[in-house]
Amino acid sequence: MTMKQIKNTGKMMRKTCMPKNNVEEEKVDKLGQGIFIEEKEVMCYMACIMKMANTMKNGKLSYDAAMKQADLLLPEEIKEPAKAALTACKKVPDAYKDVCEASFHVTKCIYKENPDIFYFP
Repeated sequence: MTMKQIKNTGKMMRKTCMPKNNVEEEKVDKLGQGIFIEEKEVMCYMACIMKMANTMKNGKLSYDAAMKQADLLLPEEIKEPAKAALTACKKVPDAYKDVCEASFHVTKCIYKENPDIFYFP
């Protein structure tokens, strides 16, 4: 997929996940700027997006599923850096029982690893 296609898909996911989690658009918009608001609604919004992106298995974040999605969907120019960030953050979800918290912290880790290629709908 191209980044334009990914962003269009992201808009659709956003329209589904924002009302489900009662989160305001301005809080979601800040994610793209690397501003992570540590609130349950934002965290669960992130989990919703990850679920829709098929990066979860049995209600838990799945490194293998995320790597598979990166291979299938990401444009060539960001594929390897994105996979490197995923690998660097592989163990982060293990520290959290709650899938919303795990989604939040792994996404924050991925941003810190490579803010230049970071995109979150």
